[in-house]
Amino acid sequence: MANELEKKIIRQIEFYFGDINLPRDKFLLEKVKEDEGWVSLETMLKFNRLANLSKDLKVIADALEKSEEKVVVLNDDKTKVKRNPEKPLPDNNDERLAKLREKSAYAKGFPLDAELNDIIDFMDQYGPIESVIRRTHSKEHQFKGSCFIVFKTIELAKKFVELDGVKFKDLDLIRKMQNDYFADKKKKYEERKKLQKEKQNAVLKESAEKIEFPNGAILHFSGIPEGQQLTREEIKEKITEASGFDVVYIDFNKGDLEGYVRFAKENNAAEFFKTLTEGELQIGENKLKARALEGDEEKEYLKKTSEAMATQRIKQKSYGRKRKGNFGGGKNAKHSKKQ
Repeated sequence: MANELEKKIIRQIEFYFGDINLPRDKFLLEKVKEDEGWVSLETMLKFNRLANLSKDLKVIADALEKSEEKVVVLNDDKTKVKRNPEKPLPDNNDERLAKLREKSAYAKGFPLDAELNDIIDFMDQYGPIESVIRRTHSKEHQFKGSCFIVFKTIELAKKFVELDGVKFKDLDLIRKMQNDYFADKKKKYEERKKLQKEKQNAVLKESAEKIEFPNGAILHFSGIPEGQQLTREEIKEKITEASGFDVVYIDFNKGDLEGYVRFAKENNAAEFFKTLTEGELQIGENKLKARALEGDEEKEYLKKTSEAMATQRIKQKSYGRKRKGNFGGGKNAKHSKKQ
């Protein structure tokens, strides 16, 4: 039977060659390819957690021979180790990942300076466990104080989560099944996103309400033949000339079959429409149908236009603030790394 040190050695090496760690350990995977799966114990001592337990190759080899799981095997002279051929790695597919999540728990409340080995030793009493994954901040790699623990079975994971109270060095641990943790996180994200959208809509509505347009100033035109490449400039020039009124904007893109003209003053569209014979508008070789918007149709178009303009203004203000922050002068200004 293995003593406490030997148990730790077994656990550490079987973790390195285990189902979870080995497929994502680039260094160990490269070593495995070099010698038909064999990795020297000398090489294994490059892993600090193993070296901190023992640097005596005989002690390590003797410990591995007492393993009950037999995740790894030794060569004849006990100088090399490899994954047990009778226990091949499972396929790393969506089905397997789903099964791992089902038997995994989330625990939060560990001290930020807690060592992984201390957490593993602590979790062993609720196991057996397959792996403990410390969660860290992506940039600083600083421990967040929370872990994902992969248990041997779903039942063990649920039992750990459902205990009345679990303390690590007098600190209460918050516990959830991993799937529940991600479901809660998704819900909170969606709630934040909804709240942010509501705030954006409120700002947009307020901004849009401040934009005013004259009534009777929108003219709709249609009937542009397909393939006819009219431009905004052509349309604006012709309508300005024909109407004698100032045109503020042409709501039209090249290739469209219809569009809108926004005049500067109230009733300009209605007055111009009265001058057209049967609502026909001649632009180049094209005879287009025109009409002045009124009533609900006019209100709906102006509402969409004001919202589009408000959105654009908000974006411009946001972009302006970013430019000021990134490229403004002064000692606190941020500068691009590329000079």
